[in-house]
Amino acid sequence: MFSTHFMDFIFTPYLIPGICAALVVACSFQLFRRPNLDHIPVVGHTSLLASYWFTKGLEVDLARVVQEGYDKYKSRAFRIANLTHWVVCLPRSDLECVLTASEDRLSFFKATEQSLKIKYTLGVDVNETRHQQLIRSRLTRNLRVLYGDVRDEIITACNEYLDPKHNEWKPISVLHTTLKIVGRTSNRVIVGLPLCRDPDWLNFNINYPQAIVTEARKLRRFPDFMLPLVAKFVTCLSRRTEQGVALIGPLIKERLRHMEAEGADWHDKPNDYLQWWLDTSQETCPILLMRRMLSVTFTAIHSTSLTFTQALLKLAEHPQYAQVLRDEVEAVVNKHGWTKDALSEMQKFDSFFKETQRVEGMAILALPRIAMSDLTLADGTFIPRGTTLSFPVNRMHHDDAVYENPDAFEPFRFTKTQSNELNGAGNQMTTLGPDLLLFGLGTHACPGRFFAATVLKTMLAHIVMSYDVKLEDDTSRPKALCIGRSILPSPAAKVMFRKRVK
Repeated sequence: MFSTHFMDFIFTPYLIPGICAALVVACSFQLFRRPNLDHIPVVGHTSLLASYWFTKGLEVDLARVVQEGYDKYKSRAFRIANLTHWVVCLPRSDLECVLTASEDRLSFFKATEQSLKIKYTLGVDVNETRHQQLIRSRLTRNLRVLYGDVRDEIITACNEYLDPKHNEWKPISVLHTTLKIVGRTSNRVIVGLPLCRDPDWLNFNINYPQAIVTEARKLRRFPDFMLPLVAKFVTCLSRRTEQGVALIGPLIKERLRHMEAEGADWHDKPNDYLQWWLDTSQETCPILLMRRMLSVTFTAIHSTSLTFTQALLKLAEHPQYAQVLRDEVEAVVNKHGWTKDALSEMQKFDSFFKETQRVEGMAILALPRIAMSDLTLADGTFIPRGTTLSFPVNRMHHDDAVYENPDAFEPFRFTKTQSNELNGAGNQMTTLGPDLLLFGLGTHACPGRFFAATVLKTMLAHIVMSYDVKLEDDTSRPKALCIGRSILPSPAAKVMFRKRVK
């Protein structure tokens, strides 16, 4: 009886118009509650309602809008419409003030929740800071010990996924293959063997973040008070949770049994992120622990894979630089062997990755914050509470006031300054600074950047020493895709691999 009446209600001719009317009223109410930003110039859509109705245009045209704003207002703030709120784009001069501000003044976590709707898509608390602490205290400090495992997984994965025969050139789908190699390598450190090589767990790790981004994009079209209801229809968190627990649950239970039976230490106790978390958190719920691990792999796998894909495409586009990189590997490895310390002296690799990210980038807008209270910028611009702030990082990286010939790819641009600094440390890719924001800056700079750099440099070093690479004959590099704020290498891009004859 209930089912029949419910279906009659669903299909009533008044329901859809009613929902639409309620949504318009709700969105209008939300818009009127937004901070007053009339004193900040607008670029692109002149109203939030216009940007809401032309969402698709905003998704694909943001780069042009931001470039227009940067060209007009490089040294001051401007704003762009973003569905249900304005985004105020800040100039370079505000970097230090904004990115060193405390969380209770300018919130990174609230901005992240606004963007990814983590409560509904990932099911964890966005304000959780224990991950950052554990990455700094355990992961970074263990990189020398773990380096052998990292390199072993990279070599094993490359042999499996690249595997060109004899002297033949083999086409490889770059992004797809890189996700698998980075996914296995990251999981070797996060959950260890043998789960890191399980194809179901690997595919789950690769597909999970893509689903979160897609679902978050849908959720952002609705006001906050509607999200608990809307999320039931547009997210698949329960199904993903069930799949994830089925894959990692047995490993979690095995670890917990060891801890209960043998205490804090036992023979062959794993030295990986999952075990560090179990040792320090006292958590035992498989659902929560699975989500914890995925919140780490979310960033570790995809950001590293995108960075490496762009670098590999650049190398295939400019294969003349491969020998320069090989010469550096040979010199450093002859001195230090294949060790974490050897990577620190691969200055040309640092420069190659930094220049690739400067030219290509992964984001049009980045370093988001939400103002938790009213504030005034150095130039007197008033920022009301609740305002979303961001920086046009891609345009900042192409600023001719900072970089000579900024649109040219000069892979060893940064080695010119390394020679003037002790061991080149000031220009390693993990070094933070206002001119290149690869890993952010300030309070919320990426804590996992040292692990990411270890993986990136080891992968590229192994590939240049083991393979020749080039673009497919008579083809040019596919153009990167700009989707929303993100810059993504084309999933269709392929690189030709051939085993080197040594």
